[in-house]
Amino acid sequence: MKQIKIKIGEGEKLVASLEKRLAEMGVKEAVIVSCVGALMDFDLVTIRQDSDKIPPDHYQKHFDMKAELLGNGSVTDGAAHLHVVCGLDGGKAAAGHLVEGTVTYFAQIILLTEV
Repeated sequence: MKQIKIKIGEGEKLVASLEKRLAEMGVKEAVIVSCVGALMDFDLVTIRQDSDKIPPDHYQKHFDMKAELLGNGSVTDGAAHLHVVCGLDGGKAAAGHLVEGTVTYFAQIILLTEV
């Protein structure tokens, strides 16, 4: 296994930048062990609590605010799939599948992939 560390800078789109860098390195499959940093706006997909379907219905919500970022996930066929917890002002948090977010300060992703 090979460890890869990717740092994404302020103002960059996290998912798009990550996938671009993975493509440049030729990484198509990986485990995202850690994703930490901060976002200034982001979109999350979460499960509808009143859904009784399998798979359950989902909804997407946009957050136009700064948040601390912590997550993990996978890369399949070059596409990143991240599940995150975003720490919000006042000790609150939002969690779900990260569709996209704009980095503030930085984000650092650590991946494991086969050599």
